[in-house]
Amino acid sequence: MDLDRIMHPLRLARGSHQPGSGKGCAMNAISYISGDPEITDFPERSARPLAAFVQSCNDLLAGPDGYLSPENSLLALELGWETVGTADVADTVIHAWVAELLASPAWGLVRYAKDAAAKAIFDIAELHREAGSGDMPPISAWDAADCSARAAALAFAVSPTLDAAGLYALRASYQSTAVVNADNWVKLDAVTGYALRAHELAAGEFAAPHIVTLTRRAIRSWRRLAGLANPSEASARQADQPGRAAAAGAADQASTPDSR
Repeated sequence: MDLDRIMHPLRLARGSHQPGSGKGCAMNAISYISGDPEITDFPERSARPLAAFVQSCNDLLAGPDGYLSPENSLLALELGWETVGTADVADTVIHAWVAELLASPAWGLVRYAKDAAAKAIFDIAELHREAGSGDMPPISAWDAADCSARAAALAFAVSPTLDAAGLYALRASYQSTAVVNADNWVKLDAVTGYALRAHELAAGEFAAPHIVTLTRRAIRSWRRLAGLANPSEASARQADQPGRAAAAGAADQASTPDSR
């Protein structure tokens, strides 16, 4: 990853930014270095759910002034770099990844639910697991699982048995049932958004390090399921430490913050 090329004069900052502002998020930088015809938050060579995870990291790592420190800029860029080459995967990979997003022991959303809500999430994860293995369950099974998850969410509204993180976990699960009969990427945007919100709410003031850890797991899960080698440490960290520090320092000083 050519840090000099993407960090001069760009400064990484929270949120979306207009071209020419001198600001951008980590995925804007990846879009640029990847040669996209239009700089975007969702580079053509990066899977949209993974780009959304990195965008969340980018925003959470920003300081009070809205900008990322040199150290956090490098962290966000390295995470973004690991998403390159993940966009073109089979539907089975998407289903297998959603199953892990929902129910992985290491990073699944089900940890935020209990009782009927947890069962609903597990049931939907199992459907995605079957679909990921190439054995697509019938639409009736997806519809039944969707109804169960929505019923659990409705029960929460009547008599709260979950915290907010659990409710967003449920929403991510029932939204994921729509991936079967609609455009995968459109529906996955909603699934990923609810999942990230659940994790952020659960982590509270520790959301930034929590989401960074989850993003690493999400990216590595996707790449493993797709049969893609994880980027070597050398590809993201090969530059010597003095060189990286110099690039980061230049990035942090390259432009004056825009008035807000």
